Amino acid sequence: MSNWERQEFNLPENHRWTAKPGNRVFVANKGAVRFEIPEDWILELPKGSKSFQFLDGKPPHDDIRLDVRIMYLAATLPDVDWSRVTPWNQPPITDWLKKNIAKDPRNPTKVGAPLTINLGDTTVTWAEMDFMDPVEKRPAHTRLCYALNTSCALLSIIAMDFWDDDADRARPVWNEVLGTLKLGEYVESPFFGPESG
Repeated sequence: MSNWERQEFNLPENHRWTAKPGNRVFVANKGAVRFEIPEDWILELPKGSKSFQFLDGKPPHDDIRLDVRIMYLAATLPDVDWSRVTPWNQPPITDWLKKNIAKDPRNPTKVGAPLTINLGDTTVTWAEMDFMDPVEKRPAHTRLCYALNTSCALLSIIAMDFWDDDADRARPVWNEVLGTLKLGEYVESPFFGPESG
């Protein structure tokens, strides 16, 4: 996944993709992950990275970054019988989130309690941490989300980094991303979008 090839296509006039005014739809791997993002944000595919990044401006004039990674857990955790996993007996993703935050090298000054939402086959858990940026010496925040779809053994890790000064702009975008997040809703044709109904 680290060798990206970027291609752009025009959608046909009768495509079924829709987004709220001011947003556009991001779809990865034919629907493995989907959400809405502000239409003026820039998609970057960092060389050597396994993630997608959205920036609120062209570097070095960006202040907010959203990083999205997709993991197929059937390959990562082959000992788990995913046909028997449900939202009630799934792997402990809140514990995974806490362990990841505890290992953060930026030495967070404050860590919020994780919030968890169960949406059928998808469970979303996230938390925010505050830290002092070691380079810029400015207060900053990271919101980290683990979203797990048990029916297709798919985990998406979403992180948003932003300066304290930009919190009022960053938080509504985060809410929009999580509010429109869909995992494992594959589409037959990315050019036309999901079937209606």
